[in-house]
Amino acid sequence: MTALRTGGTQKYLERILLALEGLLLMFAVLAQPDLSLFTGWWKIQISEAGLITDPMATGGVGAALLNAALVLGVSLLLLRKMKLRLTGAALACLFLMAGFALLGKNLINIAPIIIGGWLHSRYRQEKFTNYLYLTLYGTCLSPMVSFLMIRVRPGFRWLAMALCGLVIGFLLPAIARFTPHVHRGYNLYNVGFAAGILGLGMASIFKGFGVDFSVEGSWSGEGHILLCVMMLLLLAGLLAAGIRLGCRSWDMYKRVLHHSGRAVADFVLLDGPGCTLVNMALVGLIGLAYLLALYPLGVRLNGPLVCCLFAMTGFAAFGKHPRNIVPVMAGAVIASLLMIQVPISSPGVLLATLLCTCLAPIAGQFGWRWGVAAGFLHMTIVQNTSILHGGMNLYNNGFAAGLVCLLLVPVIESVQPEPDEE
Repeated sequence: MTALRTGGTQKYLERILLALEGLLLMFAVLAQPDLSLFTGWWKIQISEAGLITDPMATGGVGAALLNAALVLGVSLLLLRKMKLRLTGAALACLFLMAGFALLGKNLINIAPIIIGGWLHSRYRQEKFTNYLYLTLYGTCLSPMVSFLMIRVRPGFRWLAMALCGLVIGFLLPAIARFTPHVHRGYNLYNVGFAAGILGLGMASIFKGFGVDFSVEGSWSGEGHILLCVMMLLLLAGLLAAGIRLGCRSWDMYKRVLHHSGRAVADFVLLDGPGCTLVNMALVGLIGLAYLLALYPLGVRLNGPLVCCLFAMTGFAAFGKHPRNIVPVMAGAVIASLLMIQVPISSPGVLLATLLCTCLAPIAGQFGWRWGVAAGFLHMTIVQNTSILHGGMNLYNNGFAAGLVCLLLVPVIESVQPEPDEE
């Protein structure tokens, strides 16, 4: 922790994030080494982005990676402008921003939401630093901005999308500050739960006026090898960086495994950046290994799946570790094998199996059996939640996880005393 206070580790973590941006840019050029990189990127900006839309199918593999690099760059600039320290919360947020730029976020549809969050802080007469993370997470409702930009008739579409984004950015921080009282820290994707509630309300209003939120999804199968190499380089880099920062023994790393992961569990502050980076590499590797194991079933890396790997890796700095994610993933896999109409290799099931790890604190706090139950219940619930917000909430699994907590945590606490975290 001394290195963190001196600022040396802060600069090192910032260099890691800049290296991630450089990695995305490099592979963007490798995937599309011509002008289609920029035309594809622009096509992504002006296309629909609801669940499940793969920007790699819209503009190409390289264009999607370029979009991720730019969204990450803007987010990192905002953190630097606000002079926020790079803790586990920051790493989780930035990885999520980069990841979900491969599933629906882009510079155009997140901009009005960020401005709306800033207006909220001005209205509250507080510093925007108090709301920046909530605002960045709140860009998960950006597909609603893109939807209005495309579906509203010319002359009104830009006004409609701007107003929609401002409303989302203004209202979501208030809801997101309330929702932890509902799931009590057992859902790491808290803003996903809040966004699901807000998205439900807004979609219901729009539907009342005859708006149809049906979105034609897409799922790319191109670029698998390139994306595998990119992910392996990223995870190897995180592992090497963690070792360099001092995590060189099992006894040092295993301290991370003793945390339940229940929010707020910032591993950078609790155990140091070295252990955190090693944990990020291991958690990301678990997700990647699971997807590669399904290769014989036709599973190929694409935008949404790399997004999930980024989400797992990022939140390994803020609550997830191998010990608490594996039981939840196992429960989700069991449920998917038992469900008749939804194969284990289908897009929604793949995303849910990786993103249900936001319920890892349940396994960490109450034991692996309840973790399996949480993953099982999550897989069944998440199949039915997207219709509530019209597919406009990119963090749909966070929404479903909030409902799982609402159903399961009271039952657990009624039959099993809550243990103290080690």
